[in-house]
Amino acid sequence: MRNPTEPGAGWPIRTGALVVLIGLVLTAVSSWAAYRADRSTEERLLETQTRQAAAVLSSAILVIEQPLTTALRVQAEAGPGGNRAVFRRTMAVYLGDETALYVSASLWRQDGDRFTRLAAVGKAPGMDPAGGEVQDFLDRAVASRTSVVERVEVGDRTRFAYALADPETGFVVKVERLLPANRRAPVDRDSAYAQIHYAIYLGEETSVEALTTTDQDPADLPLDGLTSSVTVPFGDTVLTVVTEPKGHLGSPLSRWLPLILVASGLLLTVATALIARKVVSTGIRAQDDSATISTLYERINGLYEEQRETFVRLQRALLPHVLPDIPDHEIASAYVAGSEGVEIGGDWYSIIDVGEDHFGFVVGDVSGRGVDAVAEMARARFTLRAYLVDGDSPAEALAKCSRQFDVTVDGHIVTAVVGRGTWRTGELVIANAGHPLPLLLDGDHCRFLTMPIGPPLGVGPSSYEATTVTLPAGATFLAYTDGLVERRDEDIDTGMDRLLAAARRHRDLAVDDLLPSIREDMSGDGAPDDIAMLALRRAVEVGVVGTDAGGDPAAVTVS
Repeated sequence: MRNPTEPGAGWPIRTGALVVLIGLVLTAVSSWAAYRADRSTEERLLETQTRQAAAVLSSAILVIEQPLTTALRVQAEAGPGGNRAVFRRTMAVYLGDETALYVSASLWRQDGDRFTRLAAVGKAPGMDPAGGEVQDFLDRAVASRTSVVERVEVGDRTRFAYALADPETGFVVKVERLLPANRRAPVDRDSAYAQIHYAIYLGEETSVEALTTTDQDPADLPLDGLTSSVTVPFGDTVLTVVTEPKGHLGSPLSRWLPLILVASGLLLTVATALIARKVVSTGIRAQDDSATISTLYERINGLYEEQRETFVRLQRALLPHVLPDIPDHEIASAYVAGSEGVEIGGDWYSIIDVGEDHFGFVVGDVSGRGVDAVAEMARARFTLRAYLVDGDSPAEALAKCSRQFDVTVDGHIVTAVVGRGTWRTGELVIANAGHPLPLLLDGDHCRFLTMPIGPPLGVGPSSYEATTVTLPAGATFLAYTDGLVERRDEDIDTGMDRLLAAARRHRDLAVDDLLPSIREDMSGDGAPDDIAMLALRRAVEVGVVGTDAGGDPAAVTVS
């Protein structure tokens, strides 16, 4: 036995200490690396979940703001005095208590430096109609290119006030939406919120005063630990969404791997080779886990694309596959799915031969998105088609449909332009239910047709007026859905002016080239909403029946 005082006697102790030190260092490094890899994966997964939650919230905002645009469009066509009865009837379907879209709605008109309330429906507003606060709020709406939003406290409840203005007509629509008493946002029922806690704030500040909705006790806010945030456009401001995971988002192995490495390292420090082998195998498994997560996300993205493609195929299956041959007329149509979201909307077009020398056509749009909207589109399309085939005029067909659709039952409203044409004379009889005005391209003249706009289908039984237009030789009639002209960050008039300019640039193209050229000008890098378009060009020489008030060579009468 070696004497402890002899040279080299302390080597076993020093060697053991060195092995322990190396084992501890290796254990600490490998555990820290596994922890950082897991943390990075969790951050990426949370960011993905947050973006999906923001997309759901953005879709909900569009649903809240869409009735304001419809109401302004109807009032613009009603004349300087507006139509109070139509406004009350249009907005009443959205009013109610906790679960309704709004609790109050009012129609205002700008008179000089002041605003006059023309109509009101629902509960008493949180903003005093006679106070200066509401006047300032409406001033902001007129000056804004989008809707304006303001938080309103009514007793112990919070409301959001929205206002959207039409600077050309001076009309402003103001509504108030009640914040849920439990502060839970309705969108959190979506699967995008299933694995996360959330807090949504009005504006970019995340203070208690700016809090709107959350699934947490406000006393437990702000969310801490691992969090992610994103802003969503909300009228003239933004909503800031802050999230944190409810649990571990990645695989259980990546969560527990750091602790496994610590335990294994401490137990196997004396076996350096075994520890090294363990670290290597663990590293390989960690890489495999990362690759598996990446593969799963690729598959998820693929499934989203497949789902979207399925929806688009469903939509196209319901649209005409072959357009009828209308003598002396050229016809072109187009349908383009929107660039945002997986679900599609209820846009459609239809043109049919109704016997003798007549034909009918429809371009329409169902509010909302998804399979329900497509189903409602199919019902509207086939119902209008049946009435036109039976010989009903466009106004009669819309009046009958207005008694068959109910937004309180179906959850959707329908806008449509319905026409009946005579190919021998070029005469078109057209009726409009809350839809964007069609466009007439005749030589150097490009203009929107002037016609009465009735209420959308779904707001109650209504009657409609028809407009008669005679197409001159070479003139083109163009109908479309609002996805062609509406953008979230601009008012509708800007989109209509852009469409008129695009039509003037491309008016000399063949009708088959006209629609894609206009659509490319209007959509740029992609329109957010679905688009349906239908163009009808009279191709034979005919006599000019007369001129309208603007001097255009087309006979226009109102029946």
